[in-house]
Amino acid sequence: MKKIIVIAFVISLSGCSGIAKQNPVCTATADIGGAESEVNIYGVRKISNRTEFKAGYPFNWRWVNKSNFTSSTCE
Repeated sequence: MKKIIVIAFVISLSGCSGIAKQNPVCTATADIGGAESEVNIYGVRKISNRTEFKAGYPFNWRWVNKSNFTSSTCE
């Protein structure tokens, strides 16, 4: 039984290992609930005429449209 718990724990930690190793490429400011929040950006991509940021917390490392941010240091 202990072996199964240890294996499950190791597997759950390995799912987040790629996120912890990434360094942000820039930062952006988002207005969240009326308060400005600094968000780390881990990637920038352009699709057609829109720019998206791979945003960390509180966006859960998802691709988010640039228009969701009030300012950024990304190019």
